[in-house]
Amino acid sequence: MFDLTYGLTGLISVAVVVLAALFGLWIWFLVNRASVRANEQIQLLQEIAEQQRQQTALLKAMLQNARGEVAPIDDDLSPALSYKGFIPER
Repeated sequence: MFDLTYGLTGLISVAVVVLAALFGLWIWFLVNRASVRANEQIQLLQEIAEQQRQQTALLKAMLQNARGEVAPIDDDLSPALSYKGFIPER
C-alpha cells in the first residue's frame, strides 16, 4: 500500500511528480503573462485606432471649413476606415 514511499524509486517518483507540477505552474505563468500582455496591446491598438478616427474626422471638418463648405452632421467615414467593433484575431 505504501510502496511509493519506501526505497529510492519511491523517492524518485515523488520528486518527478513535484517537478512536473512546478513545471506545469511555470508554463501556466508564462502563458498567462503573455495573454495579459496581448490584451494590453489590443487595448492600446484600439485606442490608437479611435484617435486616428477622430483625427480623420477633424481633418475633414477643417478641410470643409477651409473650402467654405457646410459640414455634414453625421460622420461619413466608410466602413473600411471604421474600427469600431473590430476584434483582432489571435
